[in-house]
Order: sequence, then C-alpha cells, then structure tokens
Amino acid sequence: MSRKNTRIRVDQEGHLEVVDPGFDSVDLLRSVDPSFRVRRSKLVGFTSPGFLRSRELACGVTAQELRTLPEETLWYIHNALVNRLRNNETSHQIKEKEVSLQDLKIELASRILKHCTLCENRCGIDRTGGQMGICRLGTEATVAERFVHIGEEAPINPSLVLNLAGCGLRCRFCQQNTLLNPSEVDGERLEPSLWSKLATKGVRSLSFVGGNPDESLYAILRFLAAAPKSWKLPIVWNCHGYSTPETLQLLDGVIDVYVPDLKYGRDECGQRLSGVLNYPATAKSAIATMLGQKAQVIVRVLILPGHIDCCHLRSLEHLATLRKKNLLVSIRGQYCPDWKISYRDGLLARRATVQEVETVRDYAKSLQLPLVE
Repeated sequence: MSRKNTRIRVDQEGHLEVVDPGFDSVDLLRSVDPSFRVRRSKLVGFTSPGFLRSRELACGVTAQELRTLPEETLWYIHNALVNRLRNNETSHQIKEKEVSLQDLKIELASRILKHCTLCENRCGIDRTGGQMGICRLGTEATVAERFVHIGEEAPINPSLVLNLAGCGLRCRFCQQNTLLNPSEVDGERLEPSLWSKLATKGVRSLSFVGGNPDESLYAILRFLAAAPKSWKLPIVWNCHGYSTPETLQLLDGVIDVYVPDLKYGRDECGQRLSGVLNYPATAKSAIATMLGQKAQVIVRVLILPGHIDCCHLRSLEHLATLRKKNLLVSIRGQYCPDWKISYRDGLLARRATVQEVETVRDYAKSLQLPLVE
C-alpha cells in the first residue's frame, strides 16, 4: 500500500503547492522551480536505532513475572533499566524465559490501555474491553497510508511516513481530518508482516505520524519488537505535543527523534481550536521531558494567522529558556484553512502571509534559537 492520492493546491499568491510531496512529485516540483532540491543534513548524535538496544537489554524477570508483578514494581524496574541505557551500560545475554526492556515497555503500555492515559485527555477508559475515548481507538493501530515524504526537516528527510488513524485532538484546521475516525479509515493493520513491505530506498528515517502516534503506542511498541535486526534508520515520533509523562517514559530509549508540535501559547486558543485543556503547559512539559532523553528534538511551530503574539512569540520565548543542545526549531508556513475553518474564524480563514512567517522566524533568530530547514 502506498499513498492513495497526491494533493495539489494553489496558495493565495498563486503558487503551486504539493501537499506532503513524495519522490513521485520531484519532476513536478522541478518543472515549477528548477532549483528545487530534496533537503538533507546530518542527524547529529545518531549512531544506531535506540529501540534495538532496548530489545537486547535483559529485564531480570521472566514472562510469567512480567504478567503478574504489580505495575508499580514494573515501573521501578523500567526506570532503572532506562537509566542504564542512558549511561551506555551493557547487559548480560538474555536468558531463557527472561524478557527484555522492550517486552517490559509493551506490558506497561497494555496495562495503561485498561485505564487509558496515553494522551493528556486521560479518558481513563478500558480500550482492551471495547470502550473508546476521544481517539476512538482500541488496541490495534491502522496505517492509513505509507509513503516516502521528501518535505520533512532536513536532518530526517526523506522520511518513510506511516500515517496512523486516530488522534486525541480535534483541531478545527486539521489537514488529516479523514483519519480522526479509525473505523472509517481504509488502511492496513500495523503488524510484523508490514516490515517486509517497507520500501526504504533513498530513505533516511522512519516516522510515526497521523492522526497522532501517542494513542497507538501499544501497537507501535509491538511493531518495533518485530523489526529486523538489520534495521539502521532512526525512528521519528511526530506528535501533537499533548503527551503524558507515562507515554514519554515508555518512549525513552526507543525514539531517536521527536518532532512535537507547539501549537499554542495561550490556553484559550487550545480550547477553542483543538478542544483540549491546558495545551501550552502540557506541551511545554512534554518537550522538556523529550529534551531530557537521548534524542534529537525538532519542535514545530505552525504559523496560524492572527496568533503571532498570543501563541507563537510566547512559545519561542519559552523554548529560548531551555537552551538544550538537542533542540531544533522548525518554523512552518504551510497552514491552510482546512476542515471546519470558515469565514467566521476571522484571520484563520486565510493562509499565513510571507511577512507573518518571517516575523516569527526573525524573532526566533533574535532569541538565538537554532532553526532547521
């Protein structure tokens, strides 16, 4: 399965725009702009996928103990093992019946599903018993489409994208709104057999996108457990930023690059446009946690017309206080008034202007934030 349709639109200045371009779009892009190139740069600090090490790190308990030990005990073991990973400590060879850190992460994720808190909505429902929260997901993950995206940030570009169904946010301007009801998505299940179908020619990373990946964490961890030992590409977690500490704990040692959104700087904007409470505080805390892990963090700021002062400049000021070597900032000007946006939404009913994008970019530079293409 590959991307079903290439989406093309014309912006308000008459420029042709290919939405989520793939290798099949290169000739078209170059016919419009002969100088077009696929951007690439080094992913600093990456040597090998972290999740492979978590599969090899012995847990010290058997499969039977893994299923029966209290959750508090499992978290204690988990956090101790993650610290060993960060310190590059080696492990003895996994003994017969002994499980790995990856197995432990999967068990903890399965327990969370029984009172789901995989996103900050914290629905608390039992997804293993058929209940569904805001994301409308059960225990499985559905890949709506997979293709090589050539328009990602340079350190991870081109990226093999797995677009997953389901999300805990309901952003009024969502460009992937067709993925919000997983039962209506005609896709394929995220399962071990998919590894043999992934085309990686010219690819520099594997990205879990959506929708949003947080809500499909359990299925993704199981999928990664089945990856071939020869896998060499970094794993990218492209998410909405409305992440819980427990989800980020389980991703620690698994994800090589985080690409979180930082959508809003004011809570009222998050409530009105995405239907969630406390978005700024939650996303800022999540980004700080990501930065504390051994991973590159590329924070995306999508420019929303009319939200320069209340959201974007505030967000940049916060990021400037973090001063982490593994932080990059990506200023994105691709906002389009999709889905539920209408003339009643004022400035959001149009695209961001070049001047608005440059205002945010210039402010980021003035704060000495490291920008990425």
